[in-house]
Amino acid sequence: MATWSNSSLDFCSWQGISCSRQQGRPRRVIALDLEGEGIIGEIPPCISNLSYLARIHLPFNQFHGSMPPALGQLSMLKYINLSSNALSGEIPAELSSCSQLQVLALRNNRYLGLGNNGFVGRLPSTMGNTLPKIEKIVMSVNNLDGEIPRSLANATNIVYIFLAQNSFSGVIPPLGTLLNLQALFLFENGKLEAGDWSFLSSLTSCTQLSYLELDGNNLQGNLPSSLTNLSRNMEYLTLGSNHITGSVPPGIANLDGLSFLYLDNNMLTGSVPDSIGNISSMFGLDLSNNKFYGNIPASLEENRLSGDIPAELAGCLKLVGMNLSFNTLSGPIPQGLFGKLNQLNLFLDLSNNQLTHSIPDDFGSLINLESLNISNNNISGKIPSNLGSCVLLQELRLEQNLLEGQIPTSLAALKRIKEMDFSQNNLSGTIPEFFDMFNGLQYLNLSFNNLGGPIPTKGIFANNAPVAVKVFKLEQSGAYKSFIAECRALRNIRHRNLVKVITACSTHQNSTSLIGPRGSVGYIPPEYGMGSRISTEGDIYSYGICLLEMLTGKRPTDELFDDGFTLHKYVEEALPQIDAILDPDISKEIGGDHNIHTQSHEQGNKTEVQKCVMQLLNLGLLCSKEAPKDRPNIQDIYSEVVAVKEHFFSISLKET
Repeated sequence: MATWSNSSLDFCSWQGISCSRQQGRPRRVIALDLEGEGIIGEIPPCISNLSYLARIHLPFNQFHGSMPPALGQLSMLKYINLSSNALSGEIPAELSSCSQLQVLALRNNRYLGLGNNGFVGRLPSTMGNTLPKIEKIVMSVNNLDGEIPRSLANATNIVYIFLAQNSFSGVIPPLGTLLNLQALFLFENGKLEAGDWSFLSSLTSCTQLSYLELDGNNLQGNLPSSLTNLSRNMEYLTLGSNHITGSVPPGIANLDGLSFLYLDNNMLTGSVPDSIGNISSMFGLDLSNNKFYGNIPASLEENRLSGDIPAELAGCLKLVGMNLSFNTLSGPIPQGLFGKLNQLNLFLDLSNNQLTHSIPDDFGSLINLESLNISNNNISGKIPSNLGSCVLLQELRLEQNLLEGQIPTSLAALKRIKEMDFSQNNLSGTIPEFFDMFNGLQYLNLSFNNLGGPIPTKGIFANNAPVAVKVFKLEQSGAYKSFIAECRALRNIRHRNLVKVITACSTHQNSTSLIGPRGSVGYIPPEYGMGSRISTEGDIYSYGICLLEMLTGKRPTDELFDDGFTLHKYVEEALPQIDAILDPDISKEIGGDHNIHTQSHEQGNKTEVQKCVMQLLNLGLLCSKEAPKDRPNIQDIYSEVVAVKEHFFSISLKET
């Protein structure tokens, strides 16, 4: 580092050095902030000579060897962050002498338990007694083993405990005395046990607890009813990939602030509580790979149910409405299921899933149904002609699938129809004339198909009702050039009664077809516009755009983005300077929400938060790469987000 030089003895001006500013007293080094400086070597024991040192922040370097025991001589030390280095060996017991220590972050090193190298060790059993002021323990992604010290319950200032992805074993200790606890991360240790679940009951006293992540362990036994008495601030509750039995407590909806509930890969039985779908804040729900039986609660909508639609639903003979939309249900719609559910008369909504194969013929038996929505799936084949038997239908939505063939003339029997959307399929043939006989039809969308021939002139086609149709005759000379010119003109039209037109075309075997992007405008990947099938890579693209939108505060459809200039390019061209593109609310949060008295410390914290934001912006750019093969997979995305989250939580927000 250029400023570290014998030519300048003013060490307080050196990069990463902060000194005390007490008038009339010698200036003392109180903080070392040297994150990501590429420093190589061992941590020198002489660091203990800086007797006023309160903060050591050295993550993301290349330190190796062990932690010097001499650190225990720093009696004023409040903060240590040595995360993401290559340290090994035992955590020195001498650290117990640092009674002022509030933050200990050793994430992603190789402390303790390096089996193939012969290193052994574990967290000191008296850790909570000797470090009474500790607030943040960040030691995830190491090889720590042994039991989690029960004495942590005595360190009542603890706010965050990150001990995930280690090799801890034994029963999780009760931590109910930690009234300030906000996050407990113990996932993927493999051998942690629940015992009699008293640890969970004790956590009901932790009213600020928002994150409880225990997945990937050896928790056994029935889920206790005390689960429903956890903090109302609980947002993340993950218990997946354990050996939990019994049923989900019916009072689970008491946790009405939950965003994510993962109970997958256990041995849970019984029915899914009806109330679970009433948690309005729920964003992700995973109950897969258990032994649940009975009916899927009707209240489950816009969650994360996966797998096939169970044929056993045929036992719900009195069902009058079914909504399984916005999940990740896959496979075919079971043949014969809806022939038995002929009491359905309100709605059947299977939209926004990953269903495949064809529309079952027995849909035609739903003669009392008023609304059918199977849009946004991967359903193929033809539209069954017996859908014309559903004479009470008022809404029929089949858009964004892979349907082909002609629109059956039998649909002329749907005299009560009000809304019909067949857009973004591969339908062909002409537009049936019977559409102009539907007197009640208020909305019709046939766009992004391969339809040809004349457009009817009566009914909905003759008034101002919403109708979206594009037909062009390929056999006419100049049809392709005319179509392209029309696309360009339509794209630039702006009117209060028109949505912005997005157009794409492709040629294949001397035929031209309009291909509809599958998804929300601005968030759909480029390959969908070229006719590619829906894919995981496409979802990752949409996630990347959402991430960039959250951080910049700009939608991908903002007027700023035109003529090839996109949200992706907007961010890419700005980096590494992020101040100009950040959402003003985020910039304000970074700049003014730290309780730090010295300017250098305030700037240090701001820089750390900016690095978290920078990582997320780069992740958003990677996810929204134009080529699907250049985008990261979901496992890499998850690892990156977890790393950013833990690093953010490890930032000290108090004066050190």
